[in-house]
Amino acid sequence: MKRLGIFLPLLVAFLVLAACTGSQADSPAPFAAIAQADFPVGLGAGFPVAQVAKNTTDPAEIGQPAPNFAFVWADGRGADLASLRGKPVVLNFWATWCGPCRAEMPEFVALHSSDPGVVVLEVNTQETLEAIRPFAEEFGMGMPVLVDESGAVRTLYGVRSMPTTLFIDAEGVIRARWAGLLTGDQLGQFVSQIQAN
Repeated sequence: MKRLGIFLPLLVAFLVLAACTGSQADSPAPFAAIAQADFPVGLGAGFPVAQVAKNTTDPAEIGQPAPNFAFVWADGRGADLASLRGKPVVLNFWATWCGPCRAEMPEFVALHSSDPGVVVLEVNTQETLEAIRPFAEEFGMGMPVLVDESGAVRTLYGVRSMPTTLFIDAEGVIRARWAGLLTGDQLGQFVSQIQAN
């Protein structure tokens, strides 16, 4: 009985501490925030890993603020979508097995290379870096290629088919969404729309 008197308070203390620290699991891992100017350069811009807070429930709807998510490099530095406010963002969801993704990727690479005023984020969904890297090499993808292996960002944005592209203005508001292949002309029209807002 004496043992139970000692064990029971310890058990209660453990459960209370576990409950208090459980909320940290709902947040992305901490990272040292960096500005866009300090993003790594080169293939896939270092292939940062996408992270979403589990309690994020904001819908990804046209006319509404884009739900926030983070992307973190292997060295512990990272950024989030909110930190890119002030510049329009093109958020493209794709996969290596997707034929239309392959067909449109040169347009996104060209946009990234030709317009530093627009941030292009390529979100690969539910594939490993080993599958992503050869695709990125083939197309010379120098923009950030986010690894969303769990599909958390895809789910957050309600993406059901590949490719899907969202166009976010400099204020962080979703202005357009396109599911399917984008031609260069279509991409240019959407980019002009978010640059005008």
